[in-house]
Formats: sequence, C-alpha cells, structure tokens
Amino acid sequence: ENRDIKYRDFTANLCPTLDKECIIGVRTPILKNIAKDMIKSGKSDEFVSKLPHRYFEENQLHAFIISEIKDFEKSISETENFLPYIDNWATCDQLVPKAFKKNSHLLEKYIEKWMVSSSVYTVRFAVCCAMRYFLDENFKREYLSKIASLKSDKYYINMVCAWFLTTAPAKQY
Repeated sequence: ENRDIKYRDFTANLCPTLDKECIIGVRTPILKNIAKDMIKSGKSDEFVSKLPHRYFEENQLHAFIISEIKDFEKSISETENFLPYIDNWATCDQLVPKAFKKNSHLLEKYIEKWMVSSSVYTVRFAVCCAMRYFLDENFKREYLSKIASLKSDKYYINMVCAWFLTTAPAKQY
C-alpha cells in the first residue's frame, strides 16, 4: 500500500547492485515509521531474527530497527548478525545504531575487525562508523592512516574511504 513506482525506479538507479524486482519503492520516512511501530508493538525481534530478507525495504527496515536499539551489547549482536546480509550502500549507510554514540570506546575493537572483512559492505560500515564516531570529540588520529591504507578494487569501499578522508580535514583541520 506504500509502494511508489517512480521512487522504486529512482532507488534502482541509485543502487545498481540490486535487482529492480527486489525493490518495492517505499520511501524512507514511511519505513522509519514502520520500524518504530514494530518496536512499540514488540514485533521487531521476530522480524530481525528472520534473515535473509528478499526486499531492499526489508533490509532498510532491519537497519532502522537495529538503529533504535539502546543497549550496546544487543545492538552489536544484531549488527553483527545483519552485516553479512547487507548488499548495497544505502542499507549500509542507513545502519546507525544509537547505542554506538555513547559507547564509542567499546566500538573500536569491532571497527578494527570489520575493517579487515572480506565483505564490501562490512568494510564500508566500519569506515562509516569511524567517520561518525571518531572525527569529532572522540577524534582518533590513527584512523586517518588506517583508512588511507585500505586498498581495494571495490568501488563502494574506495568511495567511503574518499568520503572519510575528505570529511576528516573539515572536522579536524
């Protein structure tokens, strides 16, 4: 009932790694509201336990649900369960667990692990986390060289590294 064919086509162009038939065309604000409703109704745990999902929007919904988890350990557990199933940059970049911000000191060992993964989107997620949590008040200079030394032939890894390295001087001149 929330399908928008023009938006599906737009999303398909933005996410060329996805099969267009796996995109419904539901806009992000609607998905975020559905995620919040699922959390309130207690249906979110059952949903996130069922992987893999078929549709892009299901993965987006999954990311939004994890992003709302406030407990760090549960958030990490659900993130690690989900990372192997992320198959596009948009879902990767939408996964922003709230629990990570207040617990960035606990997050570092996971970023290190994710950064050496063989999965494109797990590495991308690691770099996104470094950019979100270690370029401001918790600045970690060592991430500059770690990310600059990431060598890949994968577009979505190189793109996030470039994003990190162009954002870093703006935040930590």
